[in-house]
Amino acid sequence: MRITINTQAIAEFKERNTPVFGLSVIPLLSGVMPEANFVLLDENELFPEMKAEIAGYYTDTSAEIYLEVSSYDFFGETPRVVAVLDADGLLTSDGRWWHKAFPRKDWLKAGIDKAREVLVSHQAMKRALMEHYSLPKAKIKVVGHGPNPNPILPADQVTRRITKEVYGKEHSYFYAPASGHASDNLERLFAAYDIFRTRVPEPVRLLVQLPGFGGKHSRAVRRARKRAKFSEDIVFLPEQSDHEYRKVFSSARAIVYPSLSTRFPLAVLDAWTAEIPVLYTDNDILQGAGALVQGTDEQSIAEGMVALVTTPFLASGLVENGKRRLQAFSWEGVAERVAGVLREVGRG
Repeated sequence: MRITINTQAIAEFKERNTPVFGLSVIPLLSGVMPEANFVLLDENELFPEMKAEIAGYYTDTSAEIYLEVSSYDFFGETPRVVAVLDADGLLTSDGRWWHKAFPRKDWLKAGIDKAREVLVSHQAMKRALMEHYSLPKAKIKVVGHGPNPNPILPADQVTRRITKEVYGKEHSYFYAPASGHASDNLERLFAAYDIFRTRVPEPVRLLVQLPGFGGKHSRAVRRARKRAKFSEDIVFLPEQSDHEYRKVFSSARAIVYPSLSTRFPLAVLDAWTAEIPVLYTDNDILQGAGALVQGTDEQSIAEGMVALVTTPFLASGLVENGKRRLQAFSWEGVAERVAGVLREVGRG
């Protein structure tokens, strides 16, 4: 079996989920599929230890299966398997007039239409694709996800104390991961934070991650922060080094992540490895290992925040549950499931 893998998205996409998935899974495939011959398109420096041929785009025409990590519109009629890791664009419309007047091609749809099978990391992505594209349920395979290859570890007591002094002004703080996309749900989080502060006397601050790669929060998010009653304690963090980011993340009182994103919630697994309680919106992921809230309900988000601060035994129990739940997520398991789909496609 000859399998060609398009690695372009792994090299080019700044969105975190695509390279994490590709760089973690692809090197494992040659070990779980010894019967296959793999061909990598151009980006051989990404996988220096993987035994594979290297080919340029459009030059390898002999593949029996074409595997795409993310969706491109290449390679004619070769049976393809597409891994979809980000469909947030399906949830929001682009309001710019030129995109309304001159609609752009839906590259995701183009890739999915040609795919024999579609791979997704979790059930939320499967539901999004089924609802938006009316795809048959059997065409979409949930293969799972693994933890951050470079996990965030628990902070020691000295780091926690110093970080609390610097970022919390002597108070503890929530940490809110953010990508800069509307699915971050920060406007509702700020409203929920106001509710939390009116109910809990302890002044726990709210630190909000700056979107990566020079990004910034939208005007709507910045306005929501200004409108907040406790806006002085909602802090947009400046750009940080990876080392500083890890210190701030692992020293948080809790990770609050009421995200509505279709992407796999890496921040939740990071919270589990850092041994911090986490608030999130998807029970398929949490399974009792976090404060489950309804992301479209500000009151629900606030209730989760209140519980994490006022019920210490709940927070500590969620941390222990997170350490156990983490065992259900492994890249080796993902690679086995991807290999199973590839073999099925190869059998025709």
